[in-house]
Amino acid sequence: MKTVKLGLDVFLEKFVDHYKNLRIGLITNATGVNGELRRNVDLFMEKGLKLVKLFGPEHGIFTAAADGAKVQDSIEPKYGIIVHSLYGERLRPTEEMLSGIDVLIYDIQDVGLRFYTYIYTMAYCMEECGKNKIEFVVLDRPNPLSKKIEGPMIEKDFESFVGGYELALRYGLTIGELAHYLNEEFDMNVELEVVKMENYDPESYFDETGLLWNTPSPNLPSLEHTILYAGFCLLEGVNVSVGRGTTHPFKFIGAPWIDSEKLYEELKKFNHEGVAFRERFFVPFAFKLSNQVCRGLEFFVTDKRKIKPLHLAIDLIACLKRLHPESFRWDSYVHDETERYYFDLLVGSDFYRKAIDEGATSKDFDRIWNEESFKFSQRIERYRLY
Repeated sequence: MKTVKLGLDVFLEKFVDHYKNLRIGLITNATGVNGELRRNVDLFMEKGLKLVKLFGPEHGIFTAAADGAKVQDSIEPKYGIIVHSLYGERLRPTEEMLSGIDVLIYDIQDVGLRFYTYIYTMAYCMEECGKNKIEFVVLDRPNPLSKKIEGPMIEKDFESFVGGYELALRYGLTIGELAHYLNEEFDMNVELEVVKMENYDPESYFDETGLLWNTPSPNLPSLEHTILYAGFCLLEGVNVSVGRGTTHPFKFIGAPWIDSEKLYEELKKFNHEGVAFRERFFVPFAFKLSNQVCRGLEFFVTDKRKIKPLHLAIDLIACLKRLHPESFRWDSYVHDETERYYFDLLVGSDFYRKAIDEGATSKDFDRIWNEESFKFSQRIERYRLY
């Protein structure tokens, strides 16, 4: 298979003349590089494009800030362009921030999961561009987890900056396809242009695109970590470490109170495919349970097409609750300022937490997830570009 040509490369090759005399705002971060790892900002300037403002999502324009850390406005050091943070005092651009811009371009690598905040930065920017009659352009990039759809859709009462727009948990769209879905389904009324990739097979995972992995956020250093994150992000809603602050976020799961030997034996009984795991002790040096010895498990993806990270995460939580009822608890920690359980915001409902409290495991949710995945796949079919 040929290497995928990114939307950025296609844009620079075929669309530059159209945008030459327009004042451009660019929403990007460290993933905004072309197929040869050259930064979009440099490439825009070399092409003589009028890049007048930059906008950064969570983690900032250089993808260096910690998870959940508020980022301040700044100046891009090489060209002196103002950088507006969309993960600080505000989550969406103001009318003043958009003033002096003819077109706003989005060029960020997504991971295809509903709780990843970059997609809400895009959605909010689209809404504001619709109100202010500013063209919005998406430079498309691969969905690293393929077009596969999995998990529940989010309920209206549980929408937040880690879940919204009636998305399935794993939604199987590229960022450009997602933009079409958002614009049409939620009446954003923005003039939208998606610059498609070339040579892209939507069935492929990122390691099959011929492109090099550019860490989309500090805790997803590889595709394997991202596949596990598709389920283990839910464990941020309970009182364990998911390995943030270690070399292997979302591969390590543990806490000081866990009996790792018993957990290993219990989880083995589920016979999950596509994954191997072992007992592991680790010490997170930041985030939850920092500087404490955590006992738990380390996970390895052995078959990316067979593993079911969401099922694995639910069964892991069920095991923890059953083995350690005196220590296990649901958390309201991270991101959201409401008093609601963070697990509910991540999974998109309070039904699953209550069911697990009653002894449910992932097999009890299979029918619901299959129905909701099918329903969502039908809804998005007309927005597919590949």
